[in-house]
Amino acid sequence: MDIDTILEGQAHTNWMAPPGRCPFCQDPHAQPTDEDIYPKWLVREMKRHGVRSSDPHRRRINWPTTPVCQHCNNTWMSTLENDVKDILVPMFFHVRSLDEHAQGRLALWAAKMAILFDAIGSSIVPHGAGQSLEVFRQPHHGMRVWIAAYHDVNPLAVVSRPIYMPMNDSSDDFLGLCVTFSVVKVAFQVLIPFLDGDLAPLEDFHGSVVPIWPPANPILDWPPRYRFDATSIQALAARINDNRENLTIEVNLDTAQRVKQAPPESGSTSESQRTE
Repeated sequence: MDIDTILEGQAHTNWMAPPGRCPFCQDPHAQPTDEDIYPKWLVREMKRHGVRSSDPHRRRINWPTTPVCQHCNNTWMSTLENDVKDILVPMFFHVRSLDEHAQGRLALWAAKMAILFDAIGSSIVPHGAGQSLEVFRQPHHGMRVWIAAYHDVNPLAVVSRPIYMPMNDSSDDFLGLCVTFSVVKVAFQVLIPFLDGDLAPLEDFHGSVVPIWPPANPILDWPPRYRFDATSIQALAARINDNRENLTIEVNLDTAQRVKQAPPESGSTSESQRTE
């Protein structure tokens, strides 16, 4: 697969956040506390799927953390986690339809996760990107979020790719950041552009990568036909790049298992399943 993505336009004036501030509200008086990147409800799902520490002498897993202020953590972020848990967990196992509201909540959550992943790394994202989530409760209009099916023994794959200026050798001159990550059976891709511009057409892997922000479909049927694994998700991550290197990636996709949960009959807790 040959990838050629172009993003161009005017640079944002809202650049780097002062060090030590919450990546969302930027309140200079707020006291940041260490926030788990992966929320507690997701950690519980990880344990249900057998994720354990690789060290037999450790009884718990050290999940990555990043500073977030208590106000953001206890208000809009807490509400968002409760909303997304009810949407995302059923997607791990069952066919379902996602309306625009559900897609919007997933997109906001994915954008929040991308900001947090950046905050524990080199922190190149302009602070306006995080602020827009806190103020408007939705991704910035320039952001792009896609969703895909995923299946692998590694449920938490993460690939963070800075997009550099073309023909520029500077290591800190960026067009944007693309964060691709998985959570159990769902993969997300978030593009945070640092410039206003247009994105060239992208490989969608036979319709297996579906946009959820900006909203494109009033109803989205989940899951798509094919799913990625820890190897093929590298191709998904690389479909947005700065052309510093020629990329040709062969991708093998599995057919996604589609299991439909039927409403239980009165007095019964059994489920009917359909596999395609």
